[in-house]
Amino acid sequence: MEAEVSVQEDRPACRACRKRKLRCSREVPLCAHCRRIGTTCEYDGEREKPGLKAGAVEALRKRVEALENAVFHQERSEEHRPVSDSSAVATALREGMELLLGQLQQQPHTRKRPCEDSVSDVPCSPSNKRRRVNDTLIEPDDYSFSDLSSSLPPPAVLEAVVDSYFALVQPWIPIFHEKRFRRRLRSADKSRLEVVLHAMVVAMLKHVDQSVLPADLKDIEAVCERSRKIVVLTAMDDLYVENLQALIIICFEDIGSGRVSRAWPIVGSLTRTVEYLQLSVESENHDTGRVLQPRPSLPVAADWVEEEERRRVFWTVFNLDRFCSVTTGWNTSLTSNDVHRRLPADGGLWHNEEPVTTPFFGIWDRSAGKIGTLIAFLPTDKPSPTAQVDMSTVGAFAYRVEATESLSRVTTFFLQQRINHRDRQEMGSWLMRFKELDLRLVSWKMFLPQKWKDTNISRQPTVVTMDPNLTLAHITHNTSMILLHQRIAYPPPEWLEVVKLPTLSSAETCEAAAAETANITEKYLGNCPREGVVDSQFAFCVFVSARVLLVHWRYYGTPLSPDYWTLMKCLDAMATRWSGRVQANRQNSAARYFGQLNAIHRACQSDENFKLDVLGYSNEIEWTGDSQQTAPAAVPESTAGLSQVAFPPDLPAMLHSSPARMSYNTGSPDELTTVTSILLDQQYSEMDRIISLNNAYFASDVAYST
Repeated sequence: MEAEVSVQEDRPACRACRKRKLRCSREVPLCAHCRRIGTTCEYDGEREKPGLKAGAVEALRKRVEALENAVFHQERSEEHRPVSDSSAVATALREGMELLLGQLQQQPHTRKRPCEDSVSDVPCSPSNKRRRVNDTLIEPDDYSFSDLSSSLPPPAVLEAVVDSYFALVQPWIPIFHEKRFRRRLRSADKSRLEVVLHAMVVAMLKHVDQSVLPADLKDIEAVCERSRKIVVLTAMDDLYVENLQALIIICFEDIGSGRVSRAWPIVGSLTRTVEYLQLSVESENHDTGRVLQPRPSLPVAADWVEEEERRRVFWTVFNLDRFCSVTTGWNTSLTSNDVHRRLPADGGLWHNEEPVTTPFFGIWDRSAGKIGTLIAFLPTDKPSPTAQVDMSTVGAFAYRVEATESLSRVTTFFLQQRINHRDRQEMGSWLMRFKELDLRLVSWKMFLPQKWKDTNISRQPTVVTMDPNLTLAHITHNTSMILLHQRIAYPPPEWLEVVKLPTLSSAETCEAAAAETANITEKYLGNCPREGVVDSQFAFCVFVSARVLLVHWRYYGTPLSPDYWTLMKCLDAMATRWSGRVQANRQNSAARYFGQLNAIHRACQSDENFKLDVLGYSNEIEWTGDSQQTAPAAVPESTAGLSQVAFPPDLPAMLHSSPARMSYNTGSPDELTTVTSILLDQQYSEMDRIISLNNAYFASDVAYST
């Protein structure tokens, strides 16, 4: 290849390099810059004459306005001067400058606007500042935001992107009414959807058949990065529901791709923007109870279908906020003071445009949730209307919202609470909170409607079609049980000197929850399309389940459960599916979870003194920086799959120091003693807490159950 490249020093730079003010290598047929970005390299044989710089006309116009203002200010300050003289000066000045501007605009060498370039070109910057060498860093002036369609892929590719989105991503973040979206896409009034289309390109271009992509779209990473920047810059420019939808897709992609540090700022912005748009409250409650009414930012929804779409946008942002809190240990942004929303309706009813009324969902008040306050008396929400609401109107997405909030409650009202384990009163209150949350989770599972207790929504006995959101709701519930019980199941040795804990019962709960999560996940991945992607919350639940099995193995010295390897296989499959049709990206979230578990397992095998923090899941993995950075030391730099991981047929017990002797100092009867006696009661410990594949059956009557 190098022998075919010719360089001519006196040849002018190519057009692309001249437009972007880059140093051209002058190679034929492609210079270095054009070869790297995959654009057309053209030499026109002559240098362009210096033309009017972009922005010069606007600068001159501003100067005219400044001069006019100065003249009229001078008129006011010099009252002795006749008014007609000042007006004559201003008129003459205006006519002269407008004549000059007209002549300048007629110059033949005016630069083209970036939107006139083909989509394959990297748009030029009209700024006079020197461009950075790294061309993937796109400045705000690089694009004409008045016409986003010019930078979209060709219609055939765009159609494939939209089809892939509704097949693979819409089930996890159901924020569009598909029939209306496609109808609107074919109409003339689709300008606000262009930012959404760019977001879909970011998430789905890697899943499109590569044979249909033109040459200028082969560099998928560069195209997606460009579209992502367009989305972020455009969506922050105004308050539209479409902008929120585009940013939600970007968050879904960033988190799943392992670039969570890029997603959290957007999540923070989304949680505030849904309040600005008043999406956190029902439309009938916008103007009630306030002396100072908030400024309306959105027109009233045209009908129930549009109102339900807005409602689903809010609950998707709510899920992102809760997921962010659970995985990082940060506080939630959307609180009980902000939220007064009905649950999303059943997806089939929404798809068929059948209006229904759903119940309100109560959010616990964090400020009233300190240890020592009974949950039974926590204010949950404003009182709902007195009319009876049919619970059959909600669907799988609503149960996912409830399960995600339960997971967040365990983190917020239990794990994040400060506790002095040597204070018997505080420990008694903390264990009372544990019991209350445990009973809440058991109650949620017990009163789950019969048709929503099984994730198989197929009407045909031989066909297994598992609803994504209902499946995620079930394993999220099991993960809540793990996070709630694991501190009780594997306590620090010093705790056992103060209180007697139901460690064995909680350990059995953790093992059972992890085992059922493995069964559900394996069944789901085995019956969904091979190209189907999985939500990051799903991967997190699998990670927590696999990790608690490692903790159990390490703490009690028992053989490592075979379910651990099942969960590892599932994570590896998730990581592969996320990469789509391009080369596997081993830095996406599922791959990082896989690598972290691998690192912990190796550390346990190689070091008898290795200490595994039971609650270290929130800070073990380094998420900062983009996905191309080197992985942290604790995680293997490349996890090419399970073929590189040893799966021993026999998993002998770990040789390590025995766990602390369970000797207890009960002291005098008090609240702590009372609570522990309840927790150690056999009837309490044997409650059915875990959702499994075999404890219920249901079939949905609708095609769109989410």
